[in-house]
Amino acid sequence: MKYEEVKEYIGKTVVVTDVDDKKFRGVITNTESEFDTESGKEEIELDTGKVWYGIPIDEIKEIMPIEK
Repeated sequence: MKYEEVKEYIGKTVVVTDVDDKKFRGVITNTESEFDTESGKEEIELDTGKVWYGIPIDEIKEIMPIEK
């Protein structure tokens, strides 16, 4: 994916599927530039309620919004 496809989901509860078909449920809280991440790629920050994940944007296959 690209930032333009991700930005509409910031602040929303979603299920993120990565390119390895792993699914993560949480709130996308922010994006981080490639200069501030260990992967060296632009990432989303995903708060699952227990753990924070940094998922590279180019490794996201799908984002599905969850209605509360």
